[in-house]
Amino acid sequence: MKHPALFAGLLCGLLLLSLSSPTPAGSANMLSVECPDSLAEGRGILVRIGAPVGCSPITVEWLNREFAVEALPVGDHLEVEVLLGVGLRERNAEETYTLRVRAGEWSVVKTLQRIPFRYPEQHLDVPRKYTELSDEDLARHNREKREATEAKMTLSARRSWALPLHRPVPGSITSDFGLRRFFNGEPKLPHGGTDLRGAEGSDVRACAAGRVVLTGFHLFAGGSVYIDHGQGLISMYFHLSAIDVEVGRVVEAGETIARVGATGRVTGPHLHWGLAVHGCLIDPMPLLTTDGSGSLSVED
Repeated sequence: MKHPALFAGLLCGLLLLSLSSPTPAGSANMLSVECPDSLAEGRGILVRIGAPVGCSPITVEWLNREFAVEALPVGDHLEVEVLLGVGLRERNAEETYTLRVRAGEWSVVKTLQRIPFRYPEQHLDVPRKYTELSDEDLARHNREKREATEAKMTLSARRSWALPLHRPVPGSITSDFGLRRFFNGEPKLPHGGTDLRGAEGSDVRACAAGRVVLTGFHLFAGGSVYIDHGQGLISMYFHLSAIDVEVGRVVEAGETIARVGATGRVTGPHLHWGLAVHGCLIDPMPLLTTDGSGSLSVED
């Protein structure tokens, strides 16, 4: 060896590099978790988990909810991607959130910083029927709200969704997610979905494969369909003029499930498209791209 000092330096450098480099998702002999260091309210994040074969169940704990996920073999290891998020209406929300992933003897804990997101405001003068309810309507609304909450908290381990999601109607956006509305000067809940332009009676298609968990004609939302896509992801379609599926029906991505309408408390035909992940409403539009556009992307 003509240059032993050079060889030793190179060997030392390679050793330090191997010690400092992060273990990639899908390492065959340990648990690995990749996710962003922060998340904005009302936006989703994608978490990639890798685990050894035979290491099951894999469980995820998020927002005080622990659930199992179904991982698939990829070469000599298991991999699964999980969608998480925090909602818009979390009063006194924590500044940080804790993500815990467990698999067999391994456990990984990640801390994510919450980033406030300022959504636009809209001030409208509307008829009193949009702001005041009779006792009968209030009782109906509370009943329907309980049913909707239960549907949004549906949880199945098998993932049926894939990115990009299928756009349910081709029309442009008429009202953005997160819009903070004021009716006759009174603040209302932020807009929990995206309104898409659509002609009365035109097709509404499922944004991903899944199972229908709730349908009905509700006081505010009108004709409504809720679909469970697995791992806590639920899609919602409101103001429908007709519903073509029933509870328990398994649908494919892009399958026609309903028709655009103007039912419920709206002023014209359109589709309200919403997504909930573990009960938290998130902006659906970033999921129409393969990487989720921004906060949904997994950091390399």
